[in-house]
Amino acid sequence: MATSKKISKQALSIDYDQGADVLYISFGKPKPAICVEMDDGDLVRIDAYTDKVVGITIIDFKKRYMDRSSLNIEETANKIVPGILAQLKH
Repeated sequence: MATSKKISKQALSIDYDQGADVLYISFGKPKPAICVEMDDGDLVRIDAYTDKVVGITIIDFKKRYMDRSSLNIEETANKIVPGILAQLKH
């Protein structure tokens, strides 16, 4: 994967769909993007025009990432996002 992908410095927005167990993370206002699958179910969204990372979609979020600790959805997301984004450098 190319190392030129840049992460937007805009506000982080987290939206969780409990019925589907999908977490949507947007850096700034959500917008159309190209999805690149990092791991099975971890999708990084990249703006095709600017080459910036604009968000992450995580399928089966609670099933795959929530442990029995006291972390809530936002804390868990903040804990795992750096690892997902680090995969872009490989």
